[in-house]
Amino acid sequence: MALTAARGVDGVAIAAAVATLICAAPAMAVIGFALAPNESANLDGALLRDGIIGTLALMLVGGVGAIAVGAISAWLVSLCDFPGRRWFEWLLVLPLAAPSYVLAYSYASFTWAGGVSPIPVSGFWGVAFIYAVGLYPYVYLAGRAAFASQSACALEAARTLGAKPMALFTRVAAPLARPAIAAGGALVLMEIAADYGAAQHFGVTTLSTAIFRAWYAHANPHAALQISAVLLIAALVFLIIERRARGRAAYAGGSTRWRTLPRYKLNSVAGVGAALFCAALITFGAALPLAWLARLALLHARLGDIAGPFVNSLTLSAIGAAVTLTLALAIASFARRAGRLGKGALFAAGIGYAAPGAVIALGALTLFGLAREAGWVGGLGAGLALTALIWTYAARFTAAGAGPIDSGLARLSKNLDSSARTLGAGPITRTLRIDLPIAAPSLAAAALILFVEILKELPATLVLRPFDFDTLAVIAYAYASDERLLQAAAPALLIFVAGLAPVLILTRGIGRARAGAQ
Repeated sequence: MALTAARGVDGVAIAAAVATLICAAPAMAVIGFALAPNESANLDGALLRDGIIGTLALMLVGGVGAIAVGAISAWLVSLCDFPGRRWFEWLLVLPLAAPSYVLAYSYASFTWAGGVSPIPVSGFWGVAFIYAVGLYPYVYLAGRAAFASQSACALEAARTLGAKPMALFTRVAAPLARPAIAAGGALVLMEIAADYGAAQHFGVTTLSTAIFRAWYAHANPHAALQISAVLLIAALVFLIIERRARGRAAYAGGSTRWRTLPRYKLNSVAGVGAALFCAALITFGAALPLAWLARLALLHARLGDIAGPFVNSLTLSAIGAAVTLTLALAIASFARRAGRLGKGALFAAGIGYAAPGAVIALGALTLFGLAREAGWVGGLGAGLALTALIWTYAARFTAAGAGPIDSGLARLSKNLDSSARTLGAGPITRTLRIDLPIAAPSLAAAALILFVEILKELPATLVLRPFDFDTLAVIAYAYASDERLLQAAAPALLIFVAGLAPVLILTRGIGRARAGAQ
């Protein structure tokens, strides 16, 4: 990389370097301090073992369940015709607005804490069920886009050879969509590894809950850092494997001309079955918990208790999304022009996204502790705590914003960039006057994703929020931890509703962006 351009210092490269350092520093601090010798460290082997077993088991059961139902639902609405398909195409994305801990609180109050259902949703299988019905939209969205962009030639050829719908799915459509489904599945597995609220509420030990137990119950911050390092290294290995697998997958289409795929019309029995399958996903992933929370909130909500946290949540989400979007734009703009070094910056920024919020928060706290020992900062008052929290959000979610921006910039012709350079435009000018206008739709999508992700984030907010500065996620967790599920209903419902509008706007944007969409 050349830090100097034709017209002076490459400001975009410097901004990208600073942004990458900001994003990667907390994760690197966790690994560094966990590996450092510490005589007071006394890692609880049983806690670590139980955390690893619980996390892997939930990934295997809940993760595989979410991947399976997400891929099947994407295939049904993309390539089959059955009653209600147009409605299901939109509604299947609704669970994306609900964080897992909100679903856990709702099902807990609905099924066993004074609820009306005779079938309890609790323990390991309860958490796995919540992950399956709450996280499948990650696979559904990726799979739907992949199925919709597939070549009609391969499917029609298989159909003329007599292939039935199941054979079309298992032998043609699914293999072609495998890279996208794998990418969505990787997001599901990382979400499971990062989740704290649902597993903690149902009493399942995972690596995320073990970090909090080591820190608070055992008062052993170094042990918490060591468990965090284990989780972070595992996430890094998983991220590398996923990138390499996705990078090797490439499929050639049979035609460059786009046209709508002919849908396979299911017979009456299969059509009703497909409709019931999609309806069940929407019911268990969104409609039932949303309706139950709304009922409890109408009966027990006290607006005075949630007004302040609601404003705090929106304010933090807006500021965090703006800061994170700026970092993501710098990294994505640099990555488009800098080849492997740029891809390396994207990967480094993605380390935080592969780690739970609690891990990144511990890394930020550790670095602030070093700065305090050096006399650079004072105590972690409200201002510094909020700064650390915004930093953690940026380190955690910059990759989630950089991905859509990088995809949007990929449409930009290199000839246009070369022309601007020959006319004397520097990197910053090209970014502001070429990249930004062309990537504006992708920027809007990235901003929505970041707003929703920060709004739902619980572990990092729980660790770093200043005293007496609660968000909806924090007070919902506090009420649920005290078994006051009636009081937890209103803030949990607001998290759901606040995340709903951005998710629907994003879904509409994805549909319009599809080739051939009207």
